[in-house]
Amino acid sequence: MKKLLGLAVLGVALLFSDAAMNQPLKVTENLPHKQILLPASTPDKGRMEERDTLMFFETGGVAGILVFYDDTRTKWDIDYIEFYDLDGNLLMVTWLDRLGVCQVAMDRGLLDAEHPGLDGTLVMIAVGTPA
Repeated sequence: MKKLLGLAVLGVALLFSDAAMNQPLKVTENLPHKQILLPASTPDKGRMEERDTLMFFETGGVAGILVFYDDTRTKWDIDYIEFYDLDGNLLMVTWLDRLGVCQVAMDRGLLDAEHPGLDGTLVMIAVGTPA
């Protein structure tokens, strides 16, 4: 179920990749401790509990690491998800905002259809509707 949820979020993000929005950024680190820039509206995962980690491999070369977090102050079981490649590069984050709307931020380098790559700056992609 978690793998399917992660892949669905990634698919939706890719569909709306041209809708990336400009927004103030904050600094965090990926798994190899390189600095990454996130949208300022990204929740502080330091206030959340890590619930689960899932590493998956699919035929066709799709592979990654999903890390699931819970904010115990909300009614949802999972509030925040990080998606990493196998090298530990943060590719995408998704979360439920305080209204239950799904928010997604993706590495802007992956949004370049002609020359996709990693940029280290995640940008917002419009995908959510109220829960």
